[in-house]
Amino acid sequence: MKMSSQRLCLEPLEPYHAELLFDALQSTSIYNFIEDVPPQSVQSLRDRYMVLARRQSPDGTEIWLNWAVYSLIEKCYVGYVQATITIDNSAILGYVLFPNFWGKGYALEALKWMMNYLVETYQNLDFRADVDVENHRSIALLHNLGFVRSAFFQNIESNQDESDHEVQYRKP
Repeated sequence: MKMSSQRLCLEPLEPYHAELLFDALQSTSIYNFIEDVPPQSVQSLRDRYMVLARRQSPDGTEIWLNWAVYSLIEKCYVGYVQATITIDNSAILGYVLFPNFWGKGYALEALKWMMNYLVETYQNLDFRADVDVENHRSIALLHNLGFVRSAFFQNIESNQDESDHEVQYRKP
């Protein structure tokens, strides 16, 4: 189901989004603070989106919700947002906005709409997000959404063979 806000349309992520998001996902600055790397090909991204489009983990214990974020103003995709609903009723949030669109309020708007949808659909969720301690932009975003720091993780192994420090934020 597509969801629209004043400036954005959140579209459930489908395999066809791979062609539409691939080029923007090549920007290396996106990966400074997340455990991911740029997709190797449109086909590999399409394959990944095919798995995510199933909307649940293979063992059925998690619900996977992912949306491509389209700006009605910019007339292009500006990133994606995601939520993983776990069996303990946690909603683990993730988001990637393309660098050209940082600082325009799109992440805040998209996450507000996604969280409202999740509350209406799943009720009583414990919202959570894990953030690199150096990602000040993301930490400010979470504070704006009412999240508070709840835990610190030291020496997290990343896919990029570096040690990271992460902070967990929760929305009370």
